[in-house]
Amino acid sequence: MHLGGKFERLIRVLILPAILLTVLLTFCTVSQAGDGDLSAQGNGTKPSVSLGSNASNPDDLASYIFVEDRIMLEFMTGVMFSPSGIGPVVPVYNYQQNNVRLGWVLDSPDGWGPQAGIDDPFRGSFQAILETTGSYVWSSFGTYMVGITGLVRYNFVQPNWIVVPYIQGGAGIIYTNARNWSNQDAIGGNWEFTPQFGGGLKFLLDKSWTFNIEGAFQHISNANTSARNEGVNAYGGFVGFTYVFDKIWSD
Repeated sequence: MHLGGKFERLIRVLILPAILLTVLLTFCTVSQAGDGDLSAQGNGTKPSVSLGSNASNPDDLASYIFVEDRIMLEFMTGVMFSPSGIGPVVPVYNYQQNNVRLGWVLDSPDGWGPQAGIDDPFRGSFQAILETTGSYVWSSFGTYMVGITGLVRYNFVQPNWIVVPYIQGGAGIIYTNARNWSNQDAIGGNWEFTPQFGGGLKFLLDKSWTFNIEGAFQHISNANTSARNEGVNAYGGFVGFTYVFDKIWSD
């Protein structure tokens, strides 16, 4: 049985206000935080976040941004296409997806193991990410997906680089009305699981902002909790921005 049209329209309408609210809160934070300085001010006070051993150079944005306990807010938007040539051949399933992510840097690049060496090509830091997602399906069955995802990202951080590559992977759960289209066997439940992986590049604009591009692969299925479970394998790309919080741990 199809869900009511009013409920479907409500889901789609809520996505845009969530995006606008995120942008508004971000700019409010920028106006209150001020520009600050990339290094300690020499007035006897300690910086709110440990900047790591390579942050003495104020132009080294990578070593300033990617430090333990740094919090980041990220918005990404993009498109996904299926079938992807991997796995089952299902009816065309294309969707536009918006992601709002809250990230927490778990360790500094020089904080452990082989990453302690500045010349190590695998030097980097781990990041835990909580993502909320909303998608509009434009072809060919279903109309929307909303959900939540947990991701682990590894950032490849080298001193003085202004481009930071990263890889990530995780899984989530979504709610969708695609099951109501009985002419397909790919999605059979309202609740579906979404294991995924991808990678991208962060272009460091300044100490507070990055521009991001990302490629991703996403699987959608219900782990055989429904009679229809051929699944969807989709690939696509995203662009977006990240805001880096500065003095979030200040008293």
